Amino acid sequence: MEYTFPRVSPSAFSLQNRQDMGKEKTVLWRAIFFEVWGETEMKNVPADMEGFLSHQPWWRTRVPTEIIRSREGVGELLRRLERENRNPFFVVDSVLLNQPVFASLLGQKALYLFDASASEPKTGDVDTVVSMVKSASKAHDVVVGIGGGATMDLAKAVGICLANPGPAQTYQGYGLDMKKGADIWVLPTLSGTGAEITPIAVLRGPEKKLGINNPYTAPSVAVIDPGLTSGVRKYNRFFTLMDCYFHHYEIVNSRTSSEDAVSDARDGLSLSRNILMSGVGEFRMDNAVRSAMASILGGSSTIGGRVGAAHAVSYGLSNSGPALPHSVAVTISMLALRELYPEGYEDTVSFLRGNGMEVPKAGDFGIGAKDVEKMTKTALGMEKLWQSCFGDRWKERATEEYIREIYERIVSL
Repeated sequence: MEYTFPRVSPSAFSLQNRQDMGKEKTVLWRAIFFEVWGETEMKNVPADMEGFLSHQPWWRTRVPTEIIRSREGVGELLRRLERENRNPFFVVDSVLLNQPVFASLLGQKALYLFDASASEPKTGDVDTVVSMVKSASKAHDVVVGIGGGATMDLAKAVGICLANPGPAQTYQGYGLDMKKGADIWVLPTLSGTGAEITPIAVLRGPEKKLGINNPYTAPSVAVIDPGLTSGVRKYNRFFTLMDCYFHHYEIVNSRTSSEDAVSDARDGLSLSRNILMSGVGEFRMDNAVRSAMASILGGSSTIGGRVGAAHAVSYGLSNSGPALPHSVAVTISMLALRELYPEGYEDTVSFLRGNGMEVPKAGDFGIGAKDVEKMTKTALGMEKLWQSCFGDRWKERATEEYIREIYERIVSL
């Protein structure tokens, strides 16, 4: 069974077009927008496992990861490790403990359980696991991350840091000279983050939240089994798909992203938007398949593209709210950027209402007026993201005053 979804027209969705039309035409623009979508279509979107397995690669950007589609992801992963005579170390999300399908993985001796519900991975977590791996009597040649984006990022950071002597916090940033570490394989159990193929491992450090951005951080193998997401609770499924939507939305609007990245993001935006409109309360295989496809597009578009203002603002929120999930932080940010991203704002409100989700607020995570200056400083440092949003003259728009006003709106709600 296959579906056909409208593809987003980049000309209709450009930042300049929205600014030229003005606020008074927003409602008319949204009515036209769906007609423009219909001009080109993302065809033959699979709605079941058979279609997913037989579908041609749907991403345009060249990715560094071997993507293996499977209906038996756990078994596929273990068989390949055995066939290649690998000595793996597993990093597994502890939420999977009570799901029988993962029993064979949880029985592995070389394993670290990570509680992704408590926090995103910290640089200290990376240092702890690196020490564990190095203390083994026989060297581990592959680190396997099993879980959502946070768990995969932890595994990715461990993999590269095994070959680099400093603490993980010293490698947060861009363009640092690092050696290749152990191979990194992943088995995502939550779709939407794109972490299964990106060369980024986002970490919370003692001073900042920032990724290890390095080609050696990208997984070499990703086993994709949409059925493994059946145990995900609605809250996580919804907000992870929201993050997927935001990635695609901001890359489509980016001033600095490559043509292939924008094309991948258009398709991912169409997929994620349709999933969120259809409702994510109950597990459905058609939505699971489309979510897996959108997630891979989120990763591929990130390789050649860059997100924008909502993600820049979210980093400030995350630095002040250790328990605030990334996907929720970006949602809060988008709700404060109505003038900059009018259709993103309206879609966000619609998705929350349509899925029966409460509007998240910074205050729910202990973030208030006391944090505005710290958050402003953090967001100001996200220069590449502001450039993606506003272009070469971004400094004229993303001023300290402009960013502070965003946070003041956020904490006043």
